[in-house]
Amino acid sequence: MHRYLPLGLIVGLLIAFRIMGSVLPDSQPNFQPLAALFFCGALLAPGWRGFAIPIGIWAITYPFGNGSVSDFPIFATTLIAFTAVYFMGMVLSNRGLPVLLLGSVAAAGMFHLITNGAAWLGDPIYEKSVQGLWQSLWTGPTGSVLPSWIFLRNLAAANLLFTAIFAGAQLRLPKPTGSVSQPLPAE
Repeated sequence: MHRYLPLGLIVGLLIAFRIMGSVLPDSQPNFQPLAALFFCGALLAPGWRGFAIPIGIWAITYPFGNGSVSDFPIFATTLIAFTAVYFMGMVLSNRGLPVLLLGSVAAAGMFHLITNGAAWLGDPIYEKSVQGLWQSLWTGPTGSVLPSWIFLRNLAAANLLFTAIFAGAQLRLPKPTGSVSQPLPAE
């Protein structure tokens, strides 16, 4: 039972941060540990669970972020971006803490580029030019309260912080010694 306690605590904290970020979106927009969980998925859980756990948490908390599956292009783009972040983290998971931390910042940039690039392509408010792409990636739509770079900054900071926490917790957890269940001796 206590073997699942760290995972349960991580899941609980992630859900709490996701809800808190959704309730107070203007104070720290995009400062959530979800992208870091995707990035560290392979580090936190082996095999398919490293991707399934973040997907499950995202699916449960997606409505709290004012998202709706009915807005399929945004949902699909976000899923593609999270999947890319997961695979980037998977590739970097065994390269040491400094590489992992730098990778978490690069993953934030990749996520921002994918999601805001898709907004530039699909949203008619952006001019389909280099200037329109820059507006999508950096300044945001005309009349926006916050520029896009604020979201990138907060995502990069959250990725760095939560990747450090996840990786640090992983390094401090005792490694299993031997098999959980031993075969019974033949009589």
